[in-house]
Amino acid sequence: MPFPILLVLVFALPQSVSSASTTDALSLLNEVSQRYADARSYHIEAVEEQTSSNELSRHWDKTLLTAIVMADGRYRYCARGGFGSAILVSDGKMQWNYHPYDHAYTQQPASSDDPLLGRVIGPQEMPLMTAKSIITQLAHRADRVKSATFLPDESISVDGKSTDCYVIHYFDEPSPRSAIEYEWTVWIDKSRKLVLKTVRRGDTLAPTTAGGRIPRSTETTVTYTVVELDQREPASSFAFVAPADAKLVTDFPNVYAQNSASVEPADLTGKAEPAIQLKSSDGKIIMLSGFRGKPVFVEFWATWCTPCVDLMPGLEKLYAETADKGLVWMSVDSDRDTSAAASYLAREHIAWTNYHDEDGSLGKAFHRIGIPLGVLIDANGQITFYKSGYGIAELRAAVAKLGPEFHSVAVASIGTTAPNSK
Repeated sequence: MPFPILLVLVFALPQSVSSASTTDALSLLNEVSQRYADARSYHIEAVEEQTSSNELSRHWDKTLLTAIVMADGRYRYCARGGFGSAILVSDGKMQWNYHPYDHAYTQQPASSDDPLLGRVIGPQEMPLMTAKSIITQLAHRADRVKSATFLPDESISVDGKSTDCYVIHYFDEPSPRSAIEYEWTVWIDKSRKLVLKTVRRGDTLAPTTAGGRIPRSTETTVTYTVVELDQREPASSFAFVAPADAKLVTDFPNVYAQNSASVEPADLTGKAEPAIQLKSSDGKIIMLSGFRGKPVFVEFWATWCTPCVDLMPGLEKLYAETADKGLVWMSVDSDRDTSAAASYLAREHIAWTNYHDEDGSLGKAFHRIGIPLGVLIDANGQITFYKSGYGIAELRAAVAKLGPEFHSVAVASIGTTAPNSK
């Protein structure tokens, strides 16, 4: 009979991309993310548009972002949005921070430390932080994703060019600091396996002055107009010539100083390490004091903490210089899910042992208020360095004081520790 034959033929047809397996979509997302994680240099330009609305209001912002980074320590970050504009650039010898609307700039020798680290960031520089983290967001997009599915393929136009794309849909796991579960759609260039566009949607609760909550929906669209990985960039990309109307200043004023209430964290420098147990992913339990006789560095961090991940390339380089000299390295993550930190460390090929702070007891033992928090303990179990929001140069100086075998790490080679560069 013809009907059963036709039925068999229908089920025998190959599946379309839109009905492909969840594993295939997540595998592709991981493959693309790894490409960004492995890039030693990159040139990315993007347009970010964010809409926040409820039944009685609608707010729209647009930001233009540029991130150009080379492995030798040169970089150029530009961000321009509705609240201002800022440019952060280094030619490997000097670094400049320019605020066009203030007609002012700072200038200082290039350093392995992030020039924005530990500072109060004003409205003009907030988009600059987004530009600095753009490669991190792309490299670790799949870290907190449990499952993903394909939507039908699409051809989208980016900067006047039509490109065939895979389209992937997923929900991101919320971070501990936010209960929001975001819905993502990602367009991936079929030929280059690079992200061309993302759309993120989520429902939030905006606080009122009296402690109430107002529901709002947000949608953020990012279109990547330029994506080049492991490229050769001309020296002109990292040159800075101050405009005639710009003045050189020591630093930009803290616009929040009069209204901010500072919280002084505890300083454990000079005190004994706390008696804590560490439980590894395989269930093995060890005491921190079990490392007595060797110096130990502990990094408190999380994958959702941008300053934390910005520190990682510099920490990784210092780890490579000191692990064989006897310094024991470990990190403690504050992620909601243990797999997020594991995915990040695997993607970045970071070899030190990481422990998950399941109940917050490890952070509490070290009086942690914020992250990143770096703690250096000498061979006698005494804390010699304890600081939140620290710079790599500060940590290097502290490590160099551990003993003669560590003196050489005091000064880093700037060429391999530029922000977001491996």
